[in-house]
Amino acid sequence: MQTGLRIEHINNKDEKEWKVLFDFYYAPLCAFASDLLHDDMLAEDIVQTTLMKLWNNDKTFESQKHLSFYLYRAVYNNTLYHLRDHQQFVNVEISDAISLGHHEDDFAMAVKEELVRQLYEGIQQLPKRRREVITLSIEGKTGAEIAEILQISLSTVKESKAKAIEMLRKYAKDNPLICFL
Repeated sequence: MQTGLRIEHINNKDEKEWKVLFDFYYAPLCAFASDLLHDDMLAEDIVQTTLMKLWNNDKTFESQKHLSFYLYRAVYNNTLYHLRDHQQFVNVEISDAISLGHHEDDFAMAVKEELVRQLYEGIQQLPKRRREVITLSIEGKTGAEIAEILQISLSTVKESKAKAIEMLRKYAKDNPLICFL
């Protein structure tokens, strides 16, 4: 359930590894920028430009965690620069304008949302029974209710839930965005 991203290959501009980086980060970074801009195409342009600038400079990273932080921060900053340079702060809704002073909160919230999205991806990769149990648990069902719904024993529910949580913890541990929580 991890990306398999090898940071030393990213630092050495290995094209295959950069494809993995692109596949892993592109959509979440676009969603992040789009939340700030309310413009999907512009968000894609900013993310592409950010990734191209990174490819063309000599920046290296100690770990995937540092790379993740750098990418989100760079997209965030490039989005704000774009808004400033194109004087689009005037076009931002009043509620958004009020929140401009709270960019750090917006940044943290967007990264947390992405982490939740990735955890749901992790849930989708669980074996069927564990996925069903953990999904019902997230919905607020008790162990007894889950056992009744799935027509399994309470001990099977507990065992499935424990194993699902263990797998999700490993996923979260291997996830570079966990540093933002």
